[in-house]
Amino acid sequence: MLHVLFRKSAYFGEESLLKWTEIGCRSFYAELLCMEDYKRAAAAIRSTAAAFVVALPRILKPGESKILQKIADLQPDAVLARNLEELVFFRDRHVPVITDFSLNVINDLAFHQMLDWGAERVTLGLDMNEKQMRNLLQHVPPERVEQVIVGRVPLFTMKHCLWKTQFLKPDEPCNKMCRNQPLQIEDRYRAVHTVRSDIFCRNIVERSEPLESPPLVSHLRIEWDDRLPNLESKIRMWAKE
Repeated sequence: MLHVLFRKSAYFGEESLLKWTEIGCRSFYAELLCMEDYKRAAAAIRSTAAAFVVALPRILKPGESKILQKIADLQPDAVLARNLEELVFFRDRHVPVITDFSLNVINDLAFHQMLDWGAERVTLGLDMNEKQMRNLLQHVPPERVEQVIVGRVPLFTMKHCLWKTQFLKPDEPCNKMCRNQPLQIEDRYRAVHTVRSDIFCRNIVERSEPLESPPLVSHLRIEWDDRLPNLESKIRMWAKE
């Protein structure tokens, strides 16, 4: 079963979503930058009879948990939890929870602990190679596993705004330019990393090299990336398999 995560509201048009459901996608994960975009995405996804899943913020600092209630009010079919507070919050409200790779589940003890805490599915950590993943799958129920087969690994999240540093004067308002202005940074090895923002305007630096893994389970997640060539044809191939 294919699940596709989009981070741009433009991808949640009804015509576009219908194309993906015809290919075989059964749920769409939304990771967007404002609540109005989430509301529009929810309406569009539900018009296709696919599942509406919200990818929650990676970090919640004290005082930021109100965002969880706003998302709960959208009545998502499930959520992708990046930390334990999110898992507990939505579990207690009887919303199915999929835990993300940020919880770093790489052994059967951690996997079963997530199930005991109420996770519907568990995304495996990214530190394992294919052999290690196959070994772990012998000790956990594979139907409760979710695997990311395409995506970008977030290297770190920070409050410091690279957009403001690069493009604006110290006293100049940003007007949320991170939502429209692409930004990349080059490290000392000349690798070029993409920067994006989350709903709290925190900066997330993504690894330059994309993640691509061979499918090993039935629940497969594709985190859509415009920079990857032939991704749509690959998704069609995986759907047939």
